[in-house]
Amino acid sequence: MSGRTVCARMRWKTPGHGATVGEPVVLRVDGLDVELRFKNVQNVNVRVRDDGSIHASAPSWMSRAEVERLIAAKADWLRERQARLADSPRGMIAQATPQEKKEWRAVVQAFVPALIEQWAPIMGVEGRVTKLAYRDMTSRWGSCQPGTGRVCINIRLAAYPPKCLEYVVVHELCHFLVRNHGPRFQTLMTKFMPDWKERRALLE
Repeated sequence: MSGRTVCARMRWKTPGHGATVGEPVVLRVDGLDVELRFKNVQNVNVRVRDDGSIHASAPSWMSRAEVERLIAAKADWLRERQARLADSPRGMIAQATPQEKKEWRAVVQAFVPALIEQWAPIMGVEGRVTKLAYRDMTSRWGSCQPGTGRVCINIRLAAYPPKCLEYVVVHELCHFLVRNHGPRFQTLMTKFMPDWKERRALLE
């Protein structure tokens, strides 16, 4: 063998879209406004947020024209998704004003104590709830601290059917019996509220 070192040359695709990686670029595609970011990803991802805005991410090496072509192919689906969100509780929540949120709080505060009074004896946890709190939360519908007796309920539940609020109350009360979401918790939920999974699905 010769003493020469053989080096394999790798051909890298360089950005041809003229945008800085990570910085947003606003596209107008088939009548839709899309906020696009070029990132170190493998595929083009397009999503509609709860407020109806469209956001996309694309590989940093891909051309802007190619991204627009792929987004245009999903234009009908994106419009359908926007329409569905506009009429859904999630869409209403995303567009809510401070006054509407104040009204949600009033509704939830009015109904939760009565629901607890109704369900606590049925579930054998009467007197366990010592403090109620109401918050505008983005990542959970409720929380329970069995050690302190504190139960917190998301005021956004006022935007959903009343049975969803009832489901969350029963869910949190069940944590006084089982702290996790394991098989025993689910068995108890089914015992007390046989359609709890259907109610939960309305919140997804």
